[in-house]
Amino acid sequence: MTLTAPTLCLMLGEGNGGGALAFLPADRVVAAQHARLSPLPPEGASAIVHRDLDHAPEMARAQQVRALDLYRRGIVDRIVAEKPDAADEPEAFCRRVGAVLEYELAALINRGAGSAADRTKRYT
Repeated sequence: MTLTAPTLCLMLGEGNGGGALAFLPADRVVAAQHARLSPLPPEGASAIVHRDLDHAPEMARAQQVRALDLYRRGIVDRIVAEKPDAADEPEAFCRRVGAVLEYELAALINRGAGSAADRTKRYT
């Protein structure tokens, strides 16, 4: 049986590996400003390439795994600002996330579910 339902992905923090990537193909993707998503964390890539962790920020830029990078590539649809970090303003951040999710869910309900092919297109 196939269930046709609109899907919404919310990225908070850091997601790595196949399990994290499996949640990403959605009709809409919302990310916190400092979220990132990668098959291999930048720290792991730095350890492999440079044999240290000091190059992790450089590796993150090269991998294009940060929310802003994913937005520029069309993988993330909306970014929720962290001012300067969600941990410094948890209630305000949660209100912003809630407002964005409310808007996105209402739009998805009105529009309906996309196809698997449409969700996959953004990654090719």
